[in-house]
Amino acid sequence: MANEFPVKKMLICGVDISEYRIVCAREAAQCVKDAVDTLAEMVQKAVGCGLQVIGENETAAHEIVIGDTNRNTEAVLQAKASVKNDGYVILAEGSRLFITGNLDRGVSYGVYSLLEDYVGVCFFASDCTVIREAETVEVPRDIRVVYSPRFEYRDIGWYDRMEDLSLACRNKLNSVCGRRTDKPEANVYAERFVHTLSILNGGGHEIDSQPCLTDETVYQTVLRNVKKWLSENPDASIISVSQNDSHAEGLGCQCEKCRAIDEAEGGTPMGSLLAFVNRIAGDIREEYPDVVVDTLSYRYTRKPPRKMVPAENVAIRLCSIEYCFAHPLDGTDCEENVDFKNLLQTWSRLCKRMYIWDYTTDFAHYLAPFPNLAILWDNIQFFKNNGVAGIYEQGNYQSLSGEFGELRGYLLSNLLWNPDMTKTEYFAMMDEFLEAYYGAGWRHIRRYIDKTSAKAAETHLHIYDKPDEYRPADDVDSETGMRFADLMTELWEKALEEARTEEHRKHVKKSRIQNEYYNLYTDFNQQIERNRAFYENLKEAGITWFCEPWELPELEDFSLEPKMWPKYCRELSRKNKAEE
Repeated sequence: MANEFPVKKMLICGVDISEYRIVCAREAAQCVKDAVDTLAEMVQKAVGCGLQVIGENETAAHEIVIGDTNRNTEAVLQAKASVKNDGYVILAEGSRLFITGNLDRGVSYGVYSLLEDYVGVCFFASDCTVIREAETVEVPRDIRVVYSPRFEYRDIGWYDRMEDLSLACRNKLNSVCGRRTDKPEANVYAERFVHTLSILNGGGHEIDSQPCLTDETVYQTVLRNVKKWLSENPDASIISVSQNDSHAEGLGCQCEKCRAIDEAEGGTPMGSLLAFVNRIAGDIREEYPDVVVDTLSYRYTRKPPRKMVPAENVAIRLCSIEYCFAHPLDGTDCEENVDFKNLLQTWSRLCKRMYIWDYTTDFAHYLAPFPNLAILWDNIQFFKNNGVAGIYEQGNYQSLSGEFGELRGYLLSNLLWNPDMTKTEYFAMMDEFLEAYYGAGWRHIRRYIDKTSAKAAETHLHIYDKPDEYRPADDVDSETGMRFADLMTELWEKALEEARTEEHRKHVKKSRIQNEYYNLYTDFNQQIERNRAFYENLKEAGITWFCEPWELPELEDFSLEPKMWPKYCRELSRKNKAEE
């Protein structure tokens, strides 16, 4: 009978995979056991070989030794000791292949990297894992991989990874919105991961309501609750002591004492905030020496202080909220981003630990195109080259995506884990995802990405823009002479027509939502039945939020165009509150 598996033969150190057994300690962490199960499952699917898992007290002629066991040798221990952050070691010695790391999740990342780099497994999305076809895959005899990720904190806020922590872990994210991926019951950030000051002060979060940072009662309350949160979250490595959310015109406390500190630091409200945060960091350092105190450089606190510097156990998390996402944030191609470049480079000189909060969707229009895929690689390079230690990439965290949420989540996860990939490798990774996820018509979708990215680069792109701000509805494509919107629709129609499996058609239909939303938003023209079909497609795709403030409403009147849905939701909310 013909071998129907994608891989015809698999060798480890010259020996057929069927000769191997997996060795794992009984007391290994759950994330390590999950990785062992994944290894066995993927090898079975790749080559049809069932790998047996044995304990430390059993032996086999050839072994894949995962994590800490009684097999550790001096060479393994030395390699493990050289790993930084949550990296891993893959090392062949004698008849054994060792996969280990200095943290349990690093061990699991080593297993997933072995599967990706040597077996050809691609963990694209929660509903899309692919094994590349090959005659033979081989782990070389002399393998010695010691990998330490550049970014200690790797987090994205895209729903596909948030709802499937096993996928997030396989993609080597160590956090999703502050939750640990290797230990879902634990948090990276103690309790909450942003906008915490008022809550730590015993109140609730309210936009543009900021506590007084020179009030001793406020300080003692916050300090007490910081210690409480840390005691209740013993696995947490970061505590957020950060300002409430604010609008562009927001300000911090304007009392005489706070303003005096701010003025002494060059007129920036970061002066009073950083003085407060540094004091917290100093007061918890002895009791929690390994905890980082995180605060935002956001809106009115963007500007660094004149003389004050962050304490060694403080992380400054610079936010890119105001800037342009059609161009790289390094400011080389966009005057709007020069300010961000200067802020990042200044903060990088001042900080021992620099974090980034970046934005990767249109929060006012989750369903609209957000053509930033061409610049994601550039931004990660800019962060890496300026000493950034951790990154949170915020996206559509509330619902499945009708745009490119799965693609963007995959690309960002891989960039955070391996920011040293080349731009060519980045786009090759994009193409591989597109083909696996959308099927035979994937090149039409790649052309759509390239066209919309180039169109956005002609102007600017922001995270609260209307869909037609960067792309007017009457634009003409210079290459074909077609109306640009018609060309984009044609590309999606071709991609759907060429999709050969039901799974591929489902994916094309879901991601095509962005194009249909744009068309109905910019040219509704009482297309009621088209609007009904669009809405039913949203429901079928499991999309529950259409923008950050509002869930998808229950609609019966499809003369209500998508442009008016936010107004409808606001009026319905007011009506419901009035009736309570």
